[in-house]
Amino acid sequence: MQSHEQLQTVARETLRKNDRGGYTLPTQGLYPFQWNWDAGITALGWMTFDPARAWREYETLFSGQWGPDHFGGANDGFLAQITFHQDSDTYFPGPDQWGTDSLAIRTSSISQPPLHATMLRWMWKEAVRTSERDKTLAPQRDMAEACLQELLPKVIAHHRWWYRCRDPQGTGLVVNIHPWETGMDNSPAWDDPQSAVLPTQRPYVRKDLNHVDASMRPPKIFYDRMVSLMDFNSACGFDPKRIFAECPYRVNDIGIISILQRSSIDLVALCQEFGLQDAAKEMQQHVDRTQVAVESLWSERWQQYVSRNARTGALLDVPTSAGLMAAYAGFQKDCADTVDSWLDETLYGIPSTRSTYIGFEPLRYWRGPIWQHINMLIAMGLADRGHVELADRIRVDSETLLRQQGFHEYYDPTDGRGLGGGEFSWTAATYLYWIKPNASR
Repeated sequence: MQSHEQLQTVARETLRKNDRGGYTLPTQGLYPFQWNWDAGITALGWMTFDPARAWREYETLFSGQWGPDHFGGANDGFLAQITFHQDSDTYFPGPDQWGTDSLAIRTSSISQPPLHATMLRWMWKEAVRTSERDKTLAPQRDMAEACLQELLPKVIAHHRWWYRCRDPQGTGLVVNIHPWETGMDNSPAWDDPQSAVLPTQRPYVRKDLNHVDASMRPPKIFYDRMVSLMDFNSACGFDPKRIFAECPYRVNDIGIISILQRSSIDLVALCQEFGLQDAAKEMQQHVDRTQVAVESLWSERWQQYVSRNARTGALLDVPTSAGLMAAYAGFQKDCADTVDSWLDETLYGIPSTRSTYIGFEPLRYWRGPIWQHINMLIAMGLADRGHVELADRIRVDSETLLRQQGFHEYYDPTDGRGLGGGEFSWTAATYLYWIKPNASR
C-alpha cells in the first residue's frame, strides 16, 4: 500500500502525463480528447498544486463553446461532451463522425453533466483561502478573479442553453437526448428508453476494445443505438426544437438534474458575488422550479430519486448512484439513510448501481463499478447537510481503495480491483482535492 506522500506524487505525475498544453486527457489511448465533466474534476486536482494550470483547463474547455453564429444560433451557450483540439485515431466516434466539421474547434453534438459552476466556486474559495493564509499569494486570488470575470458569462450562457433547449416547457426537469450525455453511459437505467432507438445499419469500427477488455465495456447493440442517436442529431441540423420533439430517446436523468441544480445554486452565489444580479435572479427561478418538480422522481421502493422516461412518463425505477446526489443538489430528501444501506452492502464505497438490483454488474461500465468522483460529490453533499460521519466513511473507503489500487477509471465494488483505463486523470484529481488530508476540501 502506497503512502499518502507517494500517492500524491503519483497523482500529480498522472495529471502532468495526461496534460496536452491547456487540456487534460482522461487517459492516453482510450480517451484522447478533452471531455466536458472530466475537465471540471481535473481542474480541482490542478488547483492543489498549479492554480494557473487549473484555470487554463477551463479556458481551454470553453474555447469550444457554441455561440450565436453556430448552426443557426439556437444552441448558443452549448458546451459539448467532447472537444477535439487535436486529431487521434484511437477513439470512436472521433471528430469526423459528429457533423461539426464547419466549427473552428470541432466538438461532439451532445453535452454532459454541467458541474462547472460548482467546481469554479470551489476553486474560487480555495484561491481566497490561500491568499488569506499567505499574503504573498494574493496574486493567485487576482488571477482567479480575472478568470472568473471571463468565465461567468460563458457558464451563464451554458445554463441558459440547458433550461431553454432541454426544458422548453419550463417543467423544472431538463431532458437529455443521448445516454452518453449523462456521463453515465451504460447505466441499466437507460435499458428501457434506449430500446425505442433503432440500431444503426451503417458500418463503424469501435476502438475502445483495443484498450479495455470487452467484459468491462458496453455490448455492440448499445453502440449501434448510440451511433443511431448521434446520426439523428446531425440529420436534424442540431435544431434543439426538432430534437426535443422527435428524438426517440428522451430521459429526465436524475444525475444531470442533480448536478445542474447544485451548479445553478453555486452560479447564483457567484453571480451575486461578482455583481451579476439579474443572472442570479434568473438562475434562482430555475432552482426554485426544480426544487418542487424533482419530488415527482422519488422512488418509494428504493428510497431515493430515480430517472424518468420523458417520452412515456414512466419512472425508470433503477437504483443508481446518480440518485444519491440528493444532498449535493440540496433536494428535500437527502437520502442519507439509503446511502448508509448501500455502504453496508459492498466493501469499498458506493457502486454505480445498487448491488442488490438485478441488473448489477460489478465489472461493466456504469452498471456496477465504483467511480470516485461520484463518491466525492455524494460525500461532499452529505457533509454539507451535516452527515459528517457518513461522508467521512465514504472518503475513508475511497482512500483505502486508491492506496491499494492506484488511479483507475473505475473499480470493482466487490473486491476493489481497478478497472477500465489506467492512470486516470479525474481519479488522481479526486485524490488530490478530496482525500489527501491537507488538500483543499
